[in-house]
Amino acid sequence: MLEMLIMLMIIMSILFSSLMTPLSMVVTLILQTMLISIISSIMISSFWYSYMMILIMISGLLILFMYMASIASNEKFNIPTMLILYLMMLGFYLNFTKKEMIFEKKISFYINQEMIMNKLFNYKFMMPTILMITLLFLMMIIVSFLVNSNEGPMRKSN
Repeated sequence: MLEMLIMLMIIMSILFSSLMTPLSMVVTLILQTMLISIISSIMISSFWYSYMMILIMISGLLILFMYMASIASNEKFNIPTMLILYLMMLGFYLNFTKKEMIFEKKISFYINQEMIMNKLFNYKFMMPTILMITLLFLMMIIVSFLVNSNEGPMRKSN
């Protein structure tokens, strides 16, 4: 299960680098965020961390999506057939040769079974947690000021 999710993340990363329209990039980022959330919920025995992470990331991505939807023109999504063939061949290759891949070497992600939600916010992780909270607060203030300014391309949506 974990191998398939990692393979999907690799394919989504390759697909993201070849997309041209901003709306398709945002959709790819949302799918990538969901994959990361699922992988973190598998690796950590508690789903609360992945739930908080997906709520924070999706809220930021939806603001980005709203901004891009107001700026970007309505373009058709043209995915080249060569890209589809390349991604299918990559998927088959990764599926059939997964015995030689690095994530198949029986690396145990479950070494710390005690890492549950209360262990996530212990003294060792206090500074990164405070930094992330402060960064999110500052980003919220900056986005609020940008939306209220009348000089930029961002405008309030009803």
